[in-house]
Amino acid sequence: MAHSTASRFTILAGMAMMAATISSVAQSPGPGISHELAINRAARVSDLHYALDLAVKPHADTMPGMETIRFTLTASGLATDLPLDYRDGTLTTATLNGQTLPTTLTDGHLLLPAKFLHAGENKFEATFASRIATAGAAITRYEDKDDGSEYIYSLFVPMDASMAFPCFDQPDLKARFTLSVNTPSGWNVIANTAFDLFTSMGTVQQTHFPETQPISTYLFAFAAGPWVSVNPTPGKPNVYVRKSQVKRAEPEVPQLQDITARGMAWLADYFQQPFPFPKYDIVLIPGFPFGGMEHAGETFLREDVVLFRTAPTAADRFGRNITTLHELTHQWFGDLVTMRWFDDLWLKEGFAQYMAYRCLDSLQPADGAWKHFYEDIKPQAYGIDETQGTTPIFQNIPNLKDAKSAYGAIVYQKTPAVLKQLNYFLGEDHFRDGLRIYLKEHAYANAQWSDLIAAFEKTGSKNVQAWAKAWILQRGMPEVNVEWGCSDGKIANMKLTQHDVLPDGYVWPMSNEIVMGISPDTIRVNWSTAEYEVKEAIGKPCPYIVFTNNDDYGYGRFLLDPQSADRTASSLNPMRDNLSATDMMVMSHPLLRSMLWGALWDNVHVANSSPRSYADLALRELTFEHDETLFRVIAGHTITALHSYITGPSRTPLVAQLERIATERMQQQGAAPGMRINNFRALTGIAETPAGRDTLKQLLSGSLKVPGVELRQLDRWNLIGRLISLNDPDAAQIFAAEQQRDKSGDGQKYAWSVQAGVPTAEAKEKYFAQYLLPPTDPTAKPEDWITQSLRPFNSWNQSAFTEPYLRRALDQLPEIKRDRKIFFLGAWLGAFIGGQQSPAALTAVRDWLAQPNIDPDLRLKVLESADELERTVRIRQRFPD
Repeated sequence: MAHSTASRFTILAGMAMMAATISSVAQSPGPGISHELAINRAARVSDLHYALDLAVKPHADTMPGMETIRFTLTASGLATDLPLDYRDGTLTTATLNGQTLPTTLTDGHLLLPAKFLHAGENKFEATFASRIATAGAAITRYEDKDDGSEYIYSLFVPMDASMAFPCFDQPDLKARFTLSVNTPSGWNVIANTAFDLFTSMGTVQQTHFPETQPISTYLFAFAAGPWVSVNPTPGKPNVYVRKSQVKRAEPEVPQLQDITARGMAWLADYFQQPFPFPKYDIVLIPGFPFGGMEHAGETFLREDVVLFRTAPTAADRFGRNITTLHELTHQWFGDLVTMRWFDDLWLKEGFAQYMAYRCLDSLQPADGAWKHFYEDIKPQAYGIDETQGTTPIFQNIPNLKDAKSAYGAIVYQKTPAVLKQLNYFLGEDHFRDGLRIYLKEHAYANAQWSDLIAAFEKTGSKNVQAWAKAWILQRGMPEVNVEWGCSDGKIANMKLTQHDVLPDGYVWPMSNEIVMGISPDTIRVNWSTAEYEVKEAIGKPCPYIVFTNNDDYGYGRFLLDPQSADRTASSLNPMRDNLSATDMMVMSHPLLRSMLWGALWDNVHVANSSPRSYADLALRELTFEHDETLFRVIAGHTITALHSYITGPSRTPLVAQLERIATERMQQQGAAPGMRINNFRALTGIAETPAGRDTLKQLLSGSLKVPGVELRQLDRWNLIGRLISLNDPDAAQIFAAEQQRDKSGDGQKYAWSVQAGVPTAEAKEKYFAQYLLPPTDPTAKPEDWITQSLRPFNSWNQSAFTEPYLRRALDQLPEIKRDRKIFFLGAWLGAFIGGQQSPAALTAVRDWLAQPNIDPDLRLKVLESADELERTVRIRQRFPD
């Protein structure tokens, strides 16, 4: 039977009175958790067990707790003190093997004196109080403004478990956790295991959870509050939501449960490894800073990933499925087998992303998973990998306090794209069997990338070492060009060339397919040189076009040759009369068609062709486009061109033309709902002329509707935010009316966020001052509110107001890196640099980069974000109209 938390607190509280000063023979290992420290501890410590008793209650600023840690120490590990990690809280009492310890913490560590350590089993006991806050803490409080309820949840990745309780906070010291939580009566607690004991004590209750299997500290988690289980169904995961959102959740949760249950069966079969943990729950967390977090046996999903705040398209539901399957895959890749250190973050994140698409392609092939993969994954990867701020997939992380830097497009987008090529390179059977070996050999333990490569080689597949060295250890990507010629109606020559998009001069081993005109045949090429003669093509019929990355197996920038680019532009209209055989071939392959559109945009992106020519082509074709996701991509690129690249007198007529297309198509009764929604979103993103703004106002008043589509909260606030950013004369009145109409908690967040777009110096100064408040300040806004407001603040048309804040925003980066959650820094830079287009702004960024002693990680992050600003300036100079 579990002990009462209250009684244990009473027993241990007096230990503080008995603390004696003990001098340490070893110095503190310094802030954070260095790789050196982690290696040392992993060699000394094993068989870890944590028993935690925690108490959470509404409105409390701290979480009292007590713990017992049992661990085995090697005989050779007795020579020096053993650092234990704890920061951002108060340690009240501490004992080691019955000996009282001082509670002084240095650099976030408590040194366990060598003279009290034993070879074999050791026991550490402590009482403590850890911080709870709305942002910047490992234990986060969410106050529901709809009904006044409060919810508490933990988030420990990458090394924030040591903000919540003393521990050895590194991924390769896996441990078994036992948990008891005291809460107010009526609260539910969800943890890594299903509770086995529940005790009511009047207004307080205690929930006890049995011991977990071995998991890393960052995968231990709990959520407490008046959560409600929606649609509990045997054989499917429990889904918990805050009680004010139950009605909104009821129609969505069954779909979430269904894809999860089907995905679990598919992954268990594919990996030949049963689901690794005794249960699986999903908790929908409001304001969660990530899309999801894969705690062992329980995934936290950001609430609005599941409960859409805007009218959803099929693509939105597809994205929800991908996020769900991504976090589910982590139960094997990340939780069952965990990377040894965060330099191998890709071993969990990249595989989870890739396998989510593999799984969904098998479960729902009609969804076109690999087309989504190309449209959603590849652009983000390429957008980072072409910058001076990019890194290899394997990233050197000397200290876990810097591990946040590893999160980004290289891990989440490049890695799955490279894994797709690896699957193609190895073949399906070798790839699948290698993953099975890897998971079996390292179950409930840790591994590194060399272990995965070794597993692939055990299948008898090709030598993977050279491939891995290039793609995992080199940064950047190749640009691939093709030259070809014909004679007497046959291909006479064809040559591929590759060069590094960065000045590093790397050459990559590649496997890709070439598609040629009307021929149904493709040519697979495996090459690892700067030039490659495609002899297999010689003698084949002279093609209309040549594209060198059919089916998207390759990774890199695959450009069209001039002849193919010109012909592609005339072959993309699906509604044109008298389609040629090539046109029909392109139309019948949605992925190829999307990739050809992507190649045309790449020509603009590298300043080979004018943004005006792309906009003219896009506006001609968008009138007829019926592929929902491709429409979204083309319209998005066109809006980028009109906001960033095109500055001459032709711009306004082009804007008006896109407004008309979007307005007309969003009202077409016969169009699919998703197409109408995408046109509505395009209009929201581009509306600027008086006619366009009037259309937005009609949508808000209800005098104009999108047939079959009910606008949701965020749809309406986005319309209002657009009017505010354009300084429309009616914006203030419309805003005030909407504020009265929508008094929900989310409505309060959106109202505050869109006002960041008010185009006045006073508004900008007010919001920027709010941004500078530390998360611990009681008047600080929640982090998700700030994130929501960054884009309106930095609206594309307000650089006169926002450029003065660019340097101040850059100077704030060290504090942001220290105090904010993982993805906040990228959102900050993307907004403040992304909102600028001028040479003066570029000079400001370069001046900041020229400072001595800048954090190397922050320098790379700024270089990443500055690349698009540099590109904008370059394109504007080359194509002034």
